[in-house]
Amino acid sequence: MLHQSFKLLFISVTAILLMTHLIPSQGIKQITFDPAPDYHAKWSPDGKTLAFASWRSGEPKIWLVPAEGGEAVILETGLSGDHHIGWSPDSRHIAFDARTGGPPNIYRMPVKGGKAVQLTDGGANFHPSWSPDGTRILFASIRSGNADIWWMSSKGKDPKQITRHAATDHHPVWSPDGSEIAFTSQRRGNFDIWIIPFPGGEARQLTFHESHDDQACWSPDGTRIAFMSRRSGKGDIWIISVSSGKLVRFTEKSDNSWPSWSPDGKRIAFASKRAGKGTNDIWVKNVN
Repeated sequence: MLHQSFKLLFISVTAILLMTHLIPSQGIKQITFDPAPDYHAKWSPDGKTLAFASWRSGEPKIWLVPAEGGEAVILETGLSGDHHIGWSPDSRHIAFDARTGGPPNIYRMPVKGGKAVQLTDGGANFHPSWSPDGTRILFASIRSGNADIWWMSSKGKDPKQITRHAATDHHPVWSPDGSEIAFTSQRRGNFDIWIIPFPGGEARQLTFHESHDDQACWSPDGTRIAFMSRRSGKGDIWIISVSSGKLVRFTEKSDNSWPSWSPDGKRIAFASKRAGKGTNDIWVKNVN
């Protein structure tokens, strides 16, 4: 009877863990569960919230969910096609790109709601990333006739070009100390992760693979970068040392993309189809 009681207890505990989608041995937890695609999660600098893009309202919009899981709420921007999110360092504002009947532009607005303020115009402008000191925003733009990396003040003033290459450069992201920028470039024929000093200089290639490497995200201490790669034949999150180039595969199940490191460096949020419903949800996994 005692053996049977322990067996029933084990089964009950296992069922509870499965219901909450938390698997302690893997340190992974599902955060969103909507039938619509959820993707491009970004961890707030205070660690409390995940902002993400979702089609659950019928078009791409920004949603907010507690980082530990819970009810997601929409951020009403008054725009359409909201996408690609960047947090202000104080976690009070979000920069994002959106379409309003034309090419995308960069906007900013308070997380608690308010008016979205347009920061860019002229050409297509997208992929914002807020500087660690809060004074600047990186973005990709085709205003020069080609996709390059630019920066402007956080109020949208004085845009300046950083990269000038015939290939496509996009998805820029600041290093934690603001001295460097990681970005995706096609300048060697396929998309790889590159690093360039701010406010400009010689870019160096960080990843070298014939597949698609994209969506870079710095670790909080600036020593590693998480990114999405298709080098395994599908989308997976990989982590690379900025100094040595040593690679570690972080995910291995289903398609995975859009990594975002937690401010304490202990976890990475990402989009994944591992729930088996054919569309992405937001998941969080411990970093070893």
